[in-house]
Amino acid sequence: MTITLACLGGEEIHRQWAAKRFAARELAPRDTPFGPSGPVLLVEGDTPFYLMPRTAPGLGKSPAARVNARANLYALKDLGVERVLDWAPGGAVTHNMAVGDLVILDDVIDQTYLRERTFFENNPLGFLRQFPVFCPALRSAVARTLTDLRLLHHDGGTAAVSEGPRLETPAEIRMFAGFGAQVVTHSFVPETFLAKELELCYTAVCYVVNYAETGSRHRPYAVGELFGGLTEHGDSDRLQHALGMMMDINRHVAQAVAANPRACDCMGTMEHNRWTHSLDRDWRTWFSSGGGG
Repeated sequence: MTITLACLGGEEIHRQWAAKRFAARELAPRDTPFGPSGPVLLVEGDTPFYLMPRTAPGLGKSPAARVNARANLYALKDLGVERVLDWAPGGAVTHNMAVGDLVILDDVIDQTYLRERTFFENNPLGFLRQFPVFCPALRSAVARTLTDLRLLHHDGGTAAVSEGPRLETPAEIRMFAGFGAQVVTHSFVPETFLAKELELCYTAVCYVVNYAETGSRHRPYAVGELFGGLTEHGDSDRLQHALGMMMDINRHVAQAVAANPRACDCMGTMEHNRWTHSLDRDWRTWFSSGGGG
């Protein structure tokens, strides 16, 4: 059976797997023109899918800017993946978001400056339209899944993506709020842009883990507490429930998309480049020595 869905995630996926909360077979990192990918987990069953933890927990955690997103996305495409569901934490910027909420993003504001945002640094192949930012068909499948599972979620939201690893200042959060962001995170960029260059369906779910400074809850900073007191005990319970459902959500989405072949525009994002620059149908020929030149 061809496996066409992969789920990306941060340290939470790695933590749950290490705690044996789900069974998965670890595959070796794959060599790519952009360096080795991260390890890949194969979740077997009636509808198997891949998992790719971006980083390990604890002191093994890598800053988001250091994750080799190009190698990771290339490796998934090389494995036959067509759809990517990405999970990452974020902070609530606006009053309608709470810790433990799931937000199916529909836009991003890229405030990063250290990351490799394209496979094609030395040619015009990365000149692509960024609308819609996320695959509408995959977003709909995720929204139906969360509704069926009766999980509190927001079907739409803009994430401001900052470089990290530090958290944002109050003034930066006010700026993001003025830009129209509902959550702030260090993830989803450059993956959303790279997915378009590989003609992958890609969507993102942000799980709210804290309230951004001067964001949706105004609490005093408390040294030694989770996020400096920007969360409360009840918030932690809600967050743990949402995270505990992550693998069930992944399985349901895998089943939903397996029954429906792709019929979205994501399959043709590079079509203009194919005839303008005479690209080969084999996508692997588009890259040279990791530089896209």
